[in-house]
Amino acid sequence: MAFADEGWRCTECPSAKRYARDRCQTCYGRYRRQQRREGSFTLILVHGFPLERLLSRTQDGPGGCVLYTGTLNNRGYGMLSVDGKQKLVHRAIYELTVGPIGQGLFLDHICHNRDASCMGGDGCLHRRCVNVDHLEPVTGAENTRRGKSWAINGLKTNCPQGHPYDDENTHVYDGRRYCKACNRLHKAAA
Repeated sequence: MAFADEGWRCTECPSAKRYARDRCQTCYGRYRRQQRREGSFTLILVHGFPLERLLSRTQDGPGGCVLYTGTLNNRGYGMLSVDGKQKLVHRAIYELTVGPIGQGLFLDHICHNRDASCMGGDGCLHRRCVNVDHLEPVTGAENTRRGKSWAINGLKTNCPQGHPYDDENTHVYDGRRYCKACNRLHKAAA
């Protein structure tokens, strides 16, 4: 794909071989790696208009959701490929329209939290939602707390072996409950 134009020079070095974005192949590769490090997603998608391309693969859903109709991963989230790497579509659209998502933050689908009829899981319709009004950046712990499985597990009063989750028998570490009786039985068996 590299070709030379008479009188043309790379914008970053004296090379006369044009490759892409007014750069030679070496400088263009350096430019792309820098964009990936900085997280400038808009500049990585270079074929066509990225936002319009993504939105052309959506349809209206219940409750104001905008559902992605393209490729889904095995957990039900929309996916797209950027430079051979997979990216979640709801994160891509959020970054393109609102701005960068903070380091270590997750996008919580607040439409899922409001829908009492949705039980969650891999078939959850809300995982396909790309409406930025339904997405909120939160920490991983907050995202877990807002999820349905955390609420279900929080209501459990006994461990899987039937021991009670009470003050005397429960050890809490890193936000998770551990049964002391099961731990004693496990250590005795070892």
